[in-house]
Amino acid sequence: MRLSSVSLPALLLAAATAAFVPGERAGAAPAVAQPRLGAVASDAAEADPARLMGVWSLADNANVLFNLRLDADGRATTAAAGRGPRPEGAGAFTAADLLERGRWRGWGNGVRVDYSSGWTDTLLLGPAGMVQWSWAPGADRSGPPTNAGKAVRVDAGVTALVGVYRIMPPSAAQAPWLASLLSDGRAANTLDADGSGNWRMQAGAVVIDWSSGRRTRLLVKPQGPFRAELWSVGANRDGAPSQVAEAIQL
Repeated sequence: MRLSSVSLPALLLAAATAAFVPGERAGAAPAVAQPRLGAVASDAAEADPARLMGVWSLADNANVLFNLRLDADGRATTAAAGRGPRPEGAGAFTAADLLERGRWRGWGNGVRVDYSSGWTDTLLLGPAGMVQWSWAPGADRSGPPTNAGKAVRVDAGVTALVGVYRIMPPSAAQAPWLASLLSDGRAANTLDADGSGNWRMQAGAVVIDWSSGRRTRLLVKPQGPFRAELWSVGANRDGAPSQVAEAIQL
C-alpha cells in the first residue's frame, strides 16, 4: 500500500524523528505522533535484518515490558507476563497471555512482525536508535500506530534463557503448562491462579520462585529439552524436588 508517492516503510522510518509515547498492547490508542516525512538514518548497513536477530525488550499498553525473539529462519515469538492491566478475578494466565507467534520480514530500515493474533510489531532504526511501532488487530497499518516506544536489545548473557517453556509432567494425568521468563527477571505461568513469579540464575540453573509458593528449577542444557525440578507448595526447598519433569523452550 502507498501513501502519496512514498512507501509506508520509508514514511514510518522518517517519522522516527517524532516523539514516541509508550502505549497499549490492546485497547484504546494513546496519542502518538502522526507519520510525517523527514530524514531517515543514513547507515544502510544497519538496515540489514540479520543485524536485528536476537531478543528485544518492547512495551505493552500499560508500559510493561515484554520480549520479542527474532530467529534467522523467519520465526518471531514473544514472551510476556500478561497483557496490559489484568482485571481482578481474571483467573490463571492463558497461553495467549504469555506467548505470541509470528513471522518477520525486512521492512524499510528494520523489520516487521505479523502475528497470528492479528497484531503487528515493527523495529525501525531512527536517528535516536531502535524504536517500536505496533498496530492492534484491524488497525490501519498506514495510520498512526496503536502504541510506540523504544526498542532495547537484551543483553547477550540472558538472551538464550528468555522465552516461554512448556513443562511436561511425567504423569499423563497432569496437563502440560507454560512458564515464561522475561529479561527483567519476572516470570509467569499458566498453572496457578496467581501465576506471577521471579527468576534468577543460581549455580548454573534457572530458579523460579512463584507467588503461589511453588518453586521451579530449570537445568540449563546446550541443546535438547531442559530438566525441570518442581517443588510443590510447602515442600522443603532444601530437599529433593516433589517432581521432575521435562521442559521444552518454545
